[in-house]
Amino acid sequence: MNFWHLTFLAKVGLYFGGYIGLNWWLNLLLWLSMLPPIAHIGWRRARAVVALAAAVALLYADSYLPSPARILSQVKALSGFSADYWLELAQRVFNPDMLLAGLVGVLLYSALARRVRAGTFTLLALLSVPMGAALQEHVTVATAGGNSQGASPSDSQDTSPDALLQRFYANESQRRIQFTAPNAPPAFDIILLHVCSLSWDDMDFVKQRDNPFLKRFDVLFTNFNSAASYSGPASLRVLHGTCGQTPHDKLYDGIDPQCYVFPSLEKVGYQTAALLNHDGVYEEFAHALEERGGLAGKLLPNQRAPVHMQNFDGSPIYNDHALLSQWWKKRSSDRSAGPVALYYNTISLHDGNRVPGMASRNSLETFKPRLVQLLADFDKFISELEAAGRPVVVMLVPEHGASLRGDKIQMAGMREIPGPRITLVPVAVKLVGMKPSDAPAPAAPLVVNQPMSYLGLYTLLGDLIRDNPFGDSARPLAERLAAPATTPFVSENADVIVMRNQEGKYLMRSGNGEWVPYNY
Repeated sequence: MNFWHLTFLAKVGLYFGGYIGLNWWLNLLLWLSMLPPIAHIGWRRARAVVALAAAVALLYADSYLPSPARILSQVKALSGFSADYWLELAQRVFNPDMLLAGLVGVLLYSALARRVRAGTFTLLALLSVPMGAALQEHVTVATAGGNSQGASPSDSQDTSPDALLQRFYANESQRRIQFTAPNAPPAFDIILLHVCSLSWDDMDFVKQRDNPFLKRFDVLFTNFNSAASYSGPASLRVLHGTCGQTPHDKLYDGIDPQCYVFPSLEKVGYQTAALLNHDGVYEEFAHALEERGGLAGKLLPNQRAPVHMQNFDGSPIYNDHALLSQWWKKRSSDRSAGPVALYYNTISLHDGNRVPGMASRNSLETFKPRLVQLLADFDKFISELEAAGRPVVVMLVPEHGASLRGDKIQMAGMREIPGPRITLVPVAVKLVGMKPSDAPAPAAPLVVNQPMSYLGLYTLLGDLIRDNPFGDSARPLAERLAAPATTPFVSENADVIVMRNQEGKYLMRSGNGEWVPYNY
């Protein structure tokens, strides 16, 4: 029985440490089932086998690991990983610190088990879970009651997480923007740089938050939520961004034509195109862009650019600067072309990439040099745009972060839980071309700290299309962003939702389960 006491004490410790959830009454029931002594050795062994199977299933249910259905749905994607990448992931799972803590716990328990009644402590530990939850709920209700004194009747609405989420979706479903242009064609090109695996937390982790490249932009959004932690839904969200944020499953249903960004740009005079620095085969990424992203027939060939690394599935990744420079030279040589809008997607920062000539094959260790190279490539490309003198609006929009740091409940590189470390990304806008006056350019970008997402970004773009920022009487960016279109923080994938409540705290719901604090 000592083994079972230790097991449940360890689970309670992990629960209060924020590493797992805990269905306290099922755990209590399993613990109680092991208390009655059984004399017959065969029946005793049978009970132990059944209890062990139940304990494993219960531990999985209490953990924040993906549901079995979610794992089965990803079998095809996981089968595309190379052997090198599988080995790297296996090494991340092994955590020496956790192993040492577990060993210390076993030794401490062994030393105390003969001197104290472990069963009593186990019972108290399991009962502390509902008692702690009840106390927390009482404090929350009391605080909310104190804060609501003197509030208006409209403030008395349901503030439960489910109600907040439903109101969020209801509000977002009503939000639309429509690009409109003056009688003449738009005065500038648009280049959207969609970057896989780059968040503010990743930049902090590798000490690149103050990289000079970001200072070249005119606007920097520091609280922008990409709302997704995987490339597929992230690409659809940025390409459906002229409407409010939709639930994850709605991304794959019929979409209002007004929500498609690039077809909407075509209506105001743009020629549209898409360019990838990879083959787009994994999880049918390129196919999804065409079928669900409004880019049917717009993908440009990329094989003429040099290969500078291999993807985690062994496929080639093409050099970013070479690809963009080749496209720009061709675009610049076509004097008859009207304004162009380009969607560019790069996976140079993706987890598991292999860089020829780099000593380390650990993609977490190679992230920083890969990031420095990518930003240098973009920097060089923007210099080429400036040298050409043609007006261009460049938008840097990461898909999601790389999860370099990981957190308590998911290892580094894992992105199943779309928390703020993964979906708060550095978004920036730069106006390249002739200045409306001879005044010197600002030394630093205009920083927007409000909670933003795609609708706010495209609201700004729509304003630039409608009122040419390169004209002589152009309104300054500070005026255009004096009251930006904000969006509360809600991020999700197929199985997990993370939301920031009215108190600024993050909550998480997995599947149809309960909302729990997300203390990353």
